[in-house]
Amino acid sequence: MRMYFALIMAIIGFIGLCLPALAANQPARVVTVGAPATEIVFALGAGATVVATDTTSTWPDAVGNLPKVGYMRTLASEGIISLKPDLIVAVENAGPVAVLDGLRALGISVMVLPSLDQLENLPDAISRTAAALGRTDEGAELIAKVTADIASIQHLAGANHAKIAFLMAVGHGQPLSAGRNTTADEIIGLVGGENAMAGYDGFKPVSPEIIAADTSDYVLVPQSTLDQFGGIDGIMHHPSLGLHKAVQAGHVVTVSASTILGFGPRSATEIRELAAKLQTVAASNPNPNPSTSSVSNP
Repeated sequence: MRMYFALIMAIIGFIGLCLPALAANQPARVVTVGAPATEIVFALGAGATVVATDTTSTWPDAVGNLPKVGYMRTLASEGIISLKPDLIVAVENAGPVAVLDGLRALGISVMVLPSLDQLENLPDAISRTAAALGRTDEGAELIAKVTADIASIQHLAGANHAKIAFLMAVGHGQPLSAGRNTTADEIIGLVGGENAMAGYDGFKPVSPEIIAADTSDYVLVPQSTLDQFGGIDGIMHHPSLGLHKAVQAGHVVTVSASTILGFGPRSATEIRELAAKLQTVAASNPNPNPSTSSVSNP
């Protein structure tokens, strides 16, 4: 019995020695910069460690109650330092670089994720974040789910050859469309579509005349644009967006605004669902025409 008791005490003592080391590998105060970075940290179950986010981070709902460190590209070191973080997880284009370098010089760990404008980089971003948070098991589980979603997207995309235009309206300003080297272009390509605006790079304002003349089968919009104008009926009556033939036919599909900012864990599921929706329409109508078929928003 004494030997058994001694063994138990030795095990307890060993665990006691290990716990501080394990805790040291799990940051207690994390600042996230960029919507995808925030979503990854929360998806790994580390949301309770997040003490602040940037202004682009809107999901999950809990981030609404957290302090903000500013816009992801115009960070100021003073506010971040005051939060006493032991880890900053930032998207690739966060900055300015001088601010991040200054935080590193103060001994704050700063991890910049690989570009999340490409979905294929998401598993690597999750892996790096999980390692920094000391949550490798949770990371492996999340990577498995994301990888399965990406594989499903690739399988579903083969049935879709539609032309798709991305349009986004903010307030009463001129709508924006998306050319090459954008998340919207990546999404359209992933689901097997052809980007109608691929003749230029980046996000560009688009005139009512161009919108009215475009012959795309579908219009892809952020869910926030749909919500802003009161759903599909509001989009149809918009003075610019409503000129598009596909909009008038109800050929409006959506993704979250967060996904347009960069690909996070929810993005893979969103894009898989979009690919499945378009595949269903393609199967029922091999030659989609805005006057004969309809895709409603999710």
